[in-house]
Amino acid sequence: MQTDVFGNVPQVIVDVHETTGKGMNATKHLMSMLQKEGILYAVQEIPIGDVLGSDGIAIERKTVSDLVNTLRGGNLGVPRLNRQLDGLMKYERPHLLVEDILAIRRDPVKGCIYIPFKTRQTKGKPYVVTMERVSYIHPKALDALLESISERGIHLLEGFNSLHSAGLLYGLLMAKEETHDEQTSRLPVIRTRKGLETLSNEQEFFVAGLPGINVVRARSLLKHFRSPIEVISRTDEWIAVSGIGPKTMASARKVLFSDYSDASPEDKVVESEAKRNDTAELS
Repeated sequence: MQTDVFGNVPQVIVDVHETTGKGMNATKHLMSMLQKEGILYAVQEIPIGDVLGSDGIAIERKTVSDLVNTLRGGNLGVPRLNRQLDGLMKYERPHLLVEDILAIRRDPVKGCIYIPFKTRQTKGKPYVVTMERVSYIHPKALDALLESISERGIHLLEGFNSLHSAGLLYGLLMAKEETHDEQTSRLPVIRTRKGLETLSNEQEFFVAGLPGINVVRARSLLKHFRSPIEVISRTDEWIAVSGIGPKTMASARKVLFSDYSDASPEDKVVESEAKRNDTAELS
């Protein structure tokens, strides 16, 4: 991890892709808050998550529009989100920030939601005009998606707008600083496959690869069942481990006991497009 000229290590790491574009999002507001308070942060490419903090905090930032596009993305959208969430579960404290979820209007009769994108004060009058775009996703479908994410062990942060969301991020990232000395707070760590130094680390990494299982849950399972092979062979007993419910068990069993297919949905889409291109060239 890079340090400044005085050897200080950043307390927060921000993904470089969060800093692009002209608009102000929650991450950019967060960077302004950190800079104002003199808190060191670093901007670099992160393979998992958008913001990393101390003590295993990893945060993925999404807008409601991002989630809606995921639901409407067909074969590619949902698997892509699942991969992001699976990566997030490698951290001890995974979070998903939904930036403007508190500001939407739900219309269950029309089966849609209204997402605000611009608000302005009417000159000389005590009125606020909010412009919205309609998205024809049923509110229950959106709520079900959020519930499924929470059931995986990912904590949800619900924001009203980008500034309010930045305040939620700041409060989460800086909460440890109020109760712990800097020496006792673990600095941000970027999770990758490299750097697993012990057999225990390897075992935790292996078990944490299952859906709905993060490092903390992997440790709990290993402590209860003693070995990875026992964890896998006794999935019907996971309910005895605190924090693991039937849906997590079902997701893991589906991965472990389903027949393998040598082509994922994305591979099949790419393969079919390639075949169409080949046919077009031959004709």
